[in-house]
Amino acid sequence: MIALHRARRIAAEAPALPAQTLPLTEAIGARTAAAVTALLDIPHAATSAMDGWAIAEAAGSASWRVVDHHPEGPADLAPALQRGEAAAVVTGSPIPEGAVSVLRTEHSQLDGDRLTPSAQTPDLEPGRNIRPAGVEARRGERILPAGMTLTPARAATAAVAGYDTVQVIPLPRVRIVLTGGEVITSGLPAAGEVRDVFGVALPGMLASLGVKDVDAARIDDDVETLVPLLRKPGADVVITTGGTAHSRADTLRPALARVGAEILIDSVDMRPGHPTVLARLGSTWVLGLPGNPLAGFAGLAVVGQPLLAALQGVTPQQAVTTLEYPSGAQLPGARRGTRVLPAIRRHGGVHPAAHRAAHMMRGLAGADVLALVPTGGLEPGEPVQCLPVPGTTAGTAERSQPWDG
Repeated sequence: MIALHRARRIAAEAPALPAQTLPLTEAIGARTAAAVTALLDIPHAATSAMDGWAIAEAAGSASWRVVDHHPEGPADLAPALQRGEAAAVVTGSPIPEGAVSVLRTEHSQLDGDRLTPSAQTPDLEPGRNIRPAGVEARRGERILPAGMTLTPARAATAAVAGYDTVQVIPLPRVRIVLTGGEVITSGLPAAGEVRDVFGVALPGMLASLGVKDVDAARIDDDVETLVPLLRKPGADVVITTGGTAHSRADTLRPALARVGAEILIDSVDMRPGHPTVLARLGSTWVLGLPGNPLAGFAGLAVVGQPLLAALQGVTPQQAVTTLEYPSGAQLPGARRGTRVLPAIRRHGGVHPAAHRAAHMMRGLAGADVLALVPTGGLEPGEPVQCLPVPGTTAGTAERSQPWDG
């Protein structure tokens, strides 16, 4: 049996998935595999910050003759402005050569083709209302570092910088295998039946951990049915639920032996969730979660979270990072190993949730963290390491390192 923190480190040492070049819209949510540098100056030409008139130097009195008042072609192809000339521009349009500033529409008067400024307008100052070329970024300047999660805004920034595609670490593809002939998906369970919890909660929890593609299969506790699902291509990670205890009901370990998988974590010294299993079959990872609800979700937080983070290019040190808070009350420990305790952060400390037995859901539903309590427990005020409950606000926080742009 492997200590909890050692099990997390093993999962966090999984190599990142091979980088792929994807269209920007498909790459959103993934981490950049290399720095993104501007392919051109941004903006690539001087543009207007206002609707109005691009004006050249005045010829004598402060008035201008409007040329190309309604240009048919792009403004950057229009002839250069001469002294005393002005041309219509709108916000974002290129500034004609020869212009010294942009006079806003509301600060001007047009009489025929003669343009005069309003009194005391500041728009006659050189450079006024003009966005110079390259003011946001110069060609070759880094606009996104490697390892940065590509949000929609960052993807749009890459588009402005000239990119159609970007090289990223792809989001892991996960197959969920839900086991148990006693599990039902609707209605009231009869004696010997239980309602499915993993099929309801796992997809959302996995989405909060950066998983995009999820397919699911539901089978009885049967080794022969499980084996082909482990071998089936198309998944980077196979997550099974149930059948991990060292008993006659254990279907996962016999199936792993049948396919020749290497078991890296056979069980974890934690309560609940100690039958959690991590194995590797070629390039596919297999995460076996215990069948009791709290035990299974504890296994996902303890082992699954660092595994999925590592596959997305997160460093081992980052992948095993925990949250630390003071204990707000006495936190009970387990008889052995680390207790994974559903807990609530309030009044500056961590308090244990009620209904926290391995087969219960109510405690986890009300919790926002899982407190990792050592044997013997913790007294109020002592620091406690915590993991976010996958799917909560804490669990969906930005997965990339801070960056100031």
